[in-house]
Amino acid sequence: MPSATMTFTVSEKTRAVVSSYEEHVAGGFGPLPVALVRAQNATAWDVDGKQYLDFLSMFSVVNMGHGHPRIVSAAVKAVQEAAVVNIAFLNPLYAKLATRLWEIFGYDKFVGMTSGAEAIDAAVKIARKWAYFKRGITDGTAHILTATACYHGQSMSTASMASKRSPYFNQYLPNVGSTSPSGVLVRYGVIEDLRKALNKDADKIVAFMIEPIQGSAGIVVPPQGYIEEVAALCAQHNVLFIADEIQSGLGRTGANLCHQRNGARADLVVLGKALSGGLYPVSGVMGNSAVMDIVGPFEIGTTMANNPPGCAAALAALDVLLEESLSERANRLGKMLIDRLKSYNLPHVLEFSGSGLFWAVVIDQKPPKITGRRIAALLAHRGLLASCTAVGDRLRLCPPLTISEEELMKGAEIVARVFDEVEHTGYIAGELVESV
Repeated sequence: MPSATMTFTVSEKTRAVVSSYEEHVAGGFGPLPVALVRAQNATAWDVDGKQYLDFLSMFSVVNMGHGHPRIVSAAVKAVQEAAVVNIAFLNPLYAKLATRLWEIFGYDKFVGMTSGAEAIDAAVKIARKWAYFKRGITDGTAHILTATACYHGQSMSTASMASKRSPYFNQYLPNVGSTSPSGVLVRYGVIEDLRKALNKDADKIVAFMIEPIQGSAGIVVPPQGYIEEVAALCAQHNVLFIADEIQSGLGRTGANLCHQRNGARADLVVLGKALSGGLYPVSGVMGNSAVMDIVGPFEIGTTMANNPPGCAAALAALDVLLEESLSERANRLGKMLIDRLKSYNLPHVLEFSGSGLFWAVVIDQKPPKITGRRIAALLAHRGLLASCTAVGDRLRLCPPLTISEEELMKGAEIVARVFDEVEHTGYIAGELVESV
């Protein structure tokens, strides 16, 4: 066990990258000082050649592993043949992707975008136009209801949906968020809040959007039956149920779509992150014609969306998802991981929360020594990549679904070691996030 005087610093090469970030890079998400240059499946290497196990999957982007050869091959072929066929013309691979999504998930239509935030914004636009034309809601009053602690992106419109907003970016988008028009706060996982909001404000609420399992909040799982009750309430009040599956979908939680594990079916489904296996920014919205046909020309689209490399990668990624049975694999490996971690009787742990290979360790924080950020920083120094929530009380453990059992158990050992060590360790490079 290390002493309180043992510290962990970064190499000269990493320090040079950190300095360049500090001098020339704006924004970001407070990254750990790990400068990665190569990755394959569940392994990554930094500028010094140090090897890491990826237990984050770049926030559920590489569900199929880093650089899956089948996905890489499809994307490279598309780059070589026609790298850009955008919104001015027809891209046969885009049509093929939309058709393949219909074959797998049963939704008639798909509109593709690049980032998750763009896809969420598209879902909001679709829902509002549907409300104005199909429900006769007065223009300017259609409300998109969300839930507390939700995360749907960092654009102005998606940040407006959060229950906690920065004071620096007003004015936020009106008529969105976790508070209903009459002031009912809808807490995530509390079905009575949603029932009350819809009973009072269904004449203005046009959609209810949630993550089936909250990702950025720290892998927060709602009570059993909650998603099914949400779907039923939305149907009862003629309100669209929008499932944000950007993090939870495509095998991550042990199901191809998380919200459908127990029979629910959303009206609109937002996909992103793992849709292209991490090879190209691909996102989008799926829905049936009764809703999606409301979208007209020039209303939703973006220049770089649905280009051949992204569509080819997404088609290959979907094949990998199904043919390698990644949802079933996530359930099996997830149980192995949590069973092993529980067997260690880890200190500073309150509980585990998650499903499939989408897990969080809930930490009993005792600053300054025991924080999620210090644990994540020490994990990196010990050769494992993970991330904690902004407040530090939850450590995300979300390895690629293609990770081997041996790698998974090795990662569990590293986690156990770090939880034992963190209280007795001195300074750890990356243990603090500097902010204005």
